[in-house]
Amino acid sequence: MGLRRLTLVLIAALACASAAAAAPQPGELAAQTNYTQAERPLDAIHFIVIHVSEGGFLGTVSWLRDPRAHASANFVVSRTGQVQELVPLHDIAWHSGNWAVNEQSIGIENVGFTGDPAGFTTSEYRATARLAAVVARRSLMPIDRQHIIGHYQVPDPNDPTQGGGIDGHTDPGSYWKWGYFMNLVRRFAYPQKWWREHHVGLDVRSSSVYGGQVVAGRVPWKIDVGGPVKHVAFLVDGKVRWIDHVAPFQFAGGHQLWNTTTLRNGVHKLELRAYGTKSWTRRVFTVRVKNQPFSLAQVAFKPNQRVSGVTPIHAIFTGKPARVALLLDGREIDHDTSAPYLFKWDTRRTKDGKHTIALVGRAPDGRLVRSSVTVVVDNADVEPKIVSSSLGDGQTVADVQHWLVQTSGKIDHVEFSVDGVVRSSATVAPYAWDWDTTQETPGQHQLLIRAVGSDGTVAQQSLTVSVAGPSAG
Repeated sequence: MGLRRLTLVLIAALACASAAAAAPQPGELAAQTNYTQAERPLDAIHFIVIHVSEGGFLGTVSWLRDPRAHASANFVVSRTGQVQELVPLHDIAWHSGNWAVNEQSIGIENVGFTGDPAGFTTSEYRATARLAAVVARRSLMPIDRQHIIGHYQVPDPNDPTQGGGIDGHTDPGSYWKWGYFMNLVRRFAYPQKWWREHHVGLDVRSSSVYGGQVVAGRVPWKIDVGGPVKHVAFLVDGKVRWIDHVAPFQFAGGHQLWNTTTLRNGVHKLELRAYGTKSWTRRVFTVRVKNQPFSLAQVAFKPNQRVSGVTPIHAIFTGKPARVALLLDGREIDHDTSAPYLFKWDTRRTKDGKHTIALVGRAPDGRLVRSSVTVVVDNADVEPKIVSSSLGDGQTVADVQHWLVQTSGKIDHVEFSVDGVVRSSATVAPYAWDWDTTQETPGQHQLLIRAVGSDGTVAQQSLTVSVAGPSAG
């Protein structure tokens, strides 16, 4: 089903779902200067952003239809549950203050005020929840608080540590009942599918997860049973994942949702076993798991590879992580939250020897991927060192001195300074300079040798020498 067809489904669902909610009016869309035509496919929608209008229904709709607004939302929901579509789902609304979020989301404006203790009406919650439920189910988006978010959770594109988009919005605010709203979304998204077969005694009557269903993310899984059931076992691919002893029987007792991201994409066999005192019955069916792929390429080091200096480490993903961490011997030393996920590991701060370097990526839905490798840090032969100097501390010199310096490590150049002034720089070994001391004032002078490594590190040595005066003739 395309997004144009999905819009019709939404309108039908909202019109029929509740007599208390007014049917949405087709009306006029937002001005074309207020949104981007995109022809997005169904699976391009990964987020639903909840907004508060800070005004009335008619005023909000009118303003978002005005070219001067330079803003829009896909839907506006009134306090009586009336819904107005302004931007088709296949196009991109300008609602979050972050273009990357706009590209993969829809925005729903709820009429009200963020700071109003009166909050929001039941009709408004139910209409918004139906919209969210249908969009989430059709786009295979997980129904959780990582994907259905408030405007305040949208990162500022200029400072991802701040929320509310580029203008720092705080809606929907503390008076929005997230728990109540999310329960409504899940109820509308996963209606119970009743089993038709009749069983004498124990019976698995219905399951909120049903045969042939396509699931993604975290899914509520509740069943209804008949007869004197003592406990129910939930099995996935032949393995018991949960046993519930208290009715209503739910996966994880209803405290957690079934996390499908731990499974590979594809068909999986589910089984429900209802146990009585002396007998039991079961229901077996299959579902298809379809989560967005999320994987991490191997760290680009060979096992036991020798590394030194400042080494780049690039984390390459399939899918988009919410956070990437760089670990050294199990301890986080750096992290990133936006592409290109490129780290610069300064091995000079690490003791020479074997170390484990790892990349860990966390997806927005909580999935973790990890890649690690053991490398050998070896900076002993890299760091610049001054081994010897042909001039010694306290020496008396005269005439032309061939000042020769021996070094070790990877050297870019060696500088020769007299009294704080660089007199010469040698870039090729043997590093030497012919110093004409007859041009110097007789007496003590401060000399400095600086060996600059290829990675920018420096080794230096200072000494004091005395320049002899001219000999008596």
